[in-house]
Amino acid sequence: MPNLQQKARWNDKELPKEVEQEWQRIVEKLIRLECSYNENGEIEPCILLFADDARQKLYEWQHRFSELCDRESNDTIVSIFCKLEIYIIRFCLIIQMARWTCGECEKTCIDLLTVERAIRLTEYFKESALRVQHILNDATFNSQQQAVANQLPHSFTTAQAIQIAEQNGMKERTFQRFLNDNIGILFRKEKHGEYSKINP
Repeated sequence: MPNLQQKARWNDKELPKEVEQEWQRIVEKLIRLECSYNENGEIEPCILLFADDARQKLYEWQHRFSELCDRESNDTIVSIFCKLEIYIIRFCLIIQMARWTCGECEKTCIDLLTVERAIRLTEYFKESALRVQHILNDATFNSQQQAVANQLPHSFTTAQAIQIAEQNGMKERTFQRFLNDNIGILFRKEKHGEYSKINP
């Protein structure tokens, strides 16, 4: 879900021929990569381990990501986050092999730069998923809920939010239910009594 501010305009720009040829060369190099076979004629996988610093960076990211999951009460968001933990390993392999194909690195291990790029890609998909959930949830809000959500500041306390809700004719108990139902969709619980909007 790209964050486009304007609709793309058609133009007459052509992709340079050499770019197309280089892309073809890269893909063909990957396709023609020779495989080792065992005595049964089955492909022997070539295993790429993580370099020590790359593995450390990946673990640090996963620990922070796990903390997000621990605080998340929306099952849909948690399931998306769990899938992203699987995807990031695949991204690492794809990125390392793409970089090797382009002559940027070796294919003896997955290095730190690859992990950093895989993290950036995973975070992009995470933010996109949260935006999609936000949009889907918007469609089910009534006008009162939408008004309260719009008037809340980026960061707010429970007391501030209740005051805004009451100004819009929403009772405290109703607001508490609205807040709790939308943790991980509209709101993020920072700590007890303090929240932030996921998409301010």
